[in-house]
Amino acid sequence: MSCLNKSVYLPVVFLLVFAIVLPLFSVVSATTSVSSVPNGHATWTVADSPYSLTSNIIIYSGETLNIHPGVVVHLNGYQIQVYGLLNAQGLNNNPIYFLNDGFSSSQLIFRASSDPDCTVSHGVFYSVPLTIEGGSPTLANNYFTGTSSDAVITINSGGASIINNIISTQNAQDGIHINSGYVIITGNTLSGAGAQQGCGIYNAGSTASITANGITNFYTGIYTNKPGVIKQNVITNNVNDGIVIQGTPEVTISENVIAYNTCGISRDADIQNNTIAYNTYGLWGQTASSTIRHNNIIDSTKESIHLTETVTDVNAANNWWGTTDEAAIRKTISDYDATLRPNLGKVTFTPFLSSPAYAPAVPLVVVPTPPPIPSTTPSPSDTPNPTSSSTPDAPTVSLYPYPTYLPDPTDQHVQPPDEPRFGGFSLTDITTAVVIVIAVSVAITIILFLNRIQQTTKPQGN
Repeated sequence: MSCLNKSVYLPVVFLLVFAIVLPLFSVVSATTSVSSVPNGHATWTVADSPYSLTSNIIIYSGETLNIHPGVVVHLNGYQIQVYGLLNAQGLNNNPIYFLNDGFSSSQLIFRASSDPDCTVSHGVFYSVPLTIEGGSPTLANNYFTGTSSDAVITINSGGASIINNIISTQNAQDGIHINSGYVIITGNTLSGAGAQQGCGIYNAGSTASITANGITNFYTGIYTNKPGVIKQNVITNNVNDGIVIQGTPEVTISENVIAYNTCGISRDADIQNNTIAYNTYGLWGQTASSTIRHNNIIDSTKESIHLTETVTDVNAANNWWGTTDEAAIRKTISDYDATLRPNLGKVTFTPFLSSPAYAPAVPLVVVPTPPPIPSTTPSPSDTPNPTSSSTPDAPTVSLYPYPTYLPDPTDQHVQPPDEPRFGGFSLTDITTAVVIVIAVSVAITIILFLNRIQQTTKPQGN
């Protein structure tokens, strides 16, 4: 038999190696295109991530879509519309990523028929707004970046629970905009762009419970024209108002820190046990309808109370004004003056407290930075998605001693997407190295095998 020619078998070897290596790499880096929920039930796993939408994903009533921790979803300008059940629960150090891919039309929408157990937790939404048109979804421990829409989260109906999220807006948009429904908003951090419009929370139609949130750098921190409770929030550094109450709804404002705004609280409410400090104006435009007591109304740069167009008297007794000098307190109040302001009522501020009221101290406000967009597909170390859809516990806020309500920057709810690491190398690095080692081993084995064939078929000398 004639011997094999190296110029013939070496190209064959490389083709074989390429055929072996290519499928191995495709396992690591393949993208899964999706356009529906097949058979009414689908589970998106890290092994098949990233997922790329090629049309709107509609989860019909009775259908379920589960999304596992670590999955990356490219919306590509399409929508995920939920009529059934969406269960997308990431992990603290392994979130689910929703990316808009440069398309402002990317969106997640909960329809009126959506399952009450819908849960989205530990997700990172990069410029993907969320709209709730009904149902009672739970949004917990997510990170939302600003979008080009009017609000990052819009509630048009239903009973949503928005808990422990971080919402960072851009331009003049609202963080949370409520048109109708009953909404629980607890433990969130909302930061604005300091624009001349935009509210941290804009409530135009809900009996909302707004508790233990941090709201900073908006035009207005909280706007509401509906009854509700605003309690234990930290509302600071807003361009105009910390809180605005429009009309005469029954709003209870208690145990909040309202500081470094132009106006602390505008208009009437039940205002008790708050610290209203370092604002240009502490209270603005109150009437006899307001209850104002046991607050610390201190260190206003212009006025503690500024009345506007009412002839009714205002009772503001039993508050702490930062001093026990009655004349000094009087100088911080703008009310009736026979010459300058004859159309206004009078503010009664005596008796006043001789020491600070039982109310929270002003904390340091920390605005978290967003986690980076994942540059590689998360490693295929899939963790099953939790099946429980129970509402996560709201943070426990103890006012005494006074806490910092905003999240500790060293312990944010959403962490950067760290893969498991071994000796400084990620699982993806190790997987790639294994693929290369396998390919080289296969090449060497083939070469040795062909070389042995060549030796056994070589003609023997005489």
